[in-house]
Amino acid sequence: MFHMKSIFYLIFIHWIVAIPQINLYFTDQVSENENYDEIGIRYNCIRLASNMDRKNFTRQISSYCMSESSLKFHIENDNSFQTFSFAKLAKMNITSEDLYFWSTPIDIIEQYQIYLLLNDSSLAEQIFYNCTLPRFGSMCQYEFYYYHESYSSDNCVE
Repeated sequence: MFHMKSIFYLIFIHWIVAIPQINLYFTDQVSENENYDEIGIRYNCIRLASNMDRKNFTRQISSYCMSESSLKFHIENDNSFQTFSFAKLAKMNITSEDLYFWSTPIDIIEQYQIYLLLNDSSLAEQIFYNCTLPRFGSMCQYEFYYYHESYSSDNCVE
């Protein structure tokens, strides 16, 4: 019985499909204060496992961040991406966990969870951009240029 189970796992393990997940941190712009960069605050951070050596099981999480606020750059609104208000997402029974698995920035997930818990009408019209890989970010403003279907965020750092 044990051998049959092992054979079963070996055969079907190749059918597992992994979808990369890219959740940015610190995407919400609280203030346009010019001193933010001088005191070390970073924007639009991505955290990746940086030690992928199979011989060494110690893993490190490295953060890669922009050093300047997105407010300093003109981000063009791209109408090719589907957008939803928080109110519309709630009507569609979308959970915060769904947003997490869709690689939504953590700040947006937190705001959406607050909207769901408190029914905060001031957040009802906040817009969620439904990005598709290789695009990601709060407004789908970032893109992996060397994206491949079998891409994994583990490959970003070697």
